[in-house]
Amino acid sequence: MSTTTTTKVCLLTGASGTIGYNIALALKASSTPSLSWHIIIIGRRPPPSSITDVDGKPPAVLPYDTFLKAEMTNEESVSTVLNAHFESLQKSTTDSVGLNRLDLLINCAGCSLGNEPICNVSADTFRDVMEVNLIVPFILSKYAMSKMATPDGGRIINIGSIAGESPRLHSVPYTTSKYALGGLTRAMSIEGRHLAQTTNTTEAGNGVVAVCQINPGNVRSAIMSAEEAARREKEEGFVEAEDIGKYVAMIANLPNEANVLESTVMPTRQPLVGRG
Repeated sequence: MSTTTTTKVCLLTGASGTIGYNIALALKASSTPSLSWHIIIIGRRPPPSSITDVDGKPPAVLPYDTFLKAEMTNEESVSTVLNAHFESLQKSTTDSVGLNRLDLLINCAGCSLGNEPICNVSADTFRDVMEVNLIVPFILSKYAMSKMATPDGGRIINIGSIAGESPRLHSVPYTTSKYALGGLTRAMSIEGRHLAQTTNTTEAGNGVVAVCQINPGNVRSAIMSAEEAARREKEEGFVEAEDIGKYVAMIANLPNEANVLESTVMPTRQPLVGRG
């Protein structure tokens, strides 16, 4: 007996970073004979060879199907690029017409600037961090809600940080942006419960969009100094980007009627709670 395969479409930001790329890997790997993930990554640039290459060689197959280039902090640029992509699918005479849908948005792109005493942080730096870590997820979530306004609904996963709950010294822009992202997540989760009303369309039917946030703790990163990495390894530990990816994929594969509103994935030794 042949198995019918359902293809779902994911839009992912931040795949040029370690966590985002590992999310793409894990989501692709979670595909089954009955459910296949088609992954679109959108950003300023595709994943670099420093992340994609295995033992110095490009992988035989990349864990995504399409790369779309856009100026991510510009709503018009993002909407134009996405609309053009989906319109081209709609006009297609091949099987790709079935990909004119959006089932999952993962907002993973982020930046960490201004990691210095507050007196040295400029307002421009603060704005830059808020643009990338908060405004971009807003732009994409707004677009996704409209695209997901069907009886099938969809899911939005925001990648936050435990910094939103427990800041480190000299992290005002980053911490503020991640705390605000938590507010966006909760507000959008209410919008997703009332999808037809939110999108002003009857096409949504009884569909819902499950909106959630996953907050990673220490994850190994190339932007971290060797000294800081050694200190955290000794005192707090790390969780691997691969494990973050697998957890995100697990949430992504839940039915839209089930939601994990907020969760934390962190090294067991990281001192987020307790007096020690």
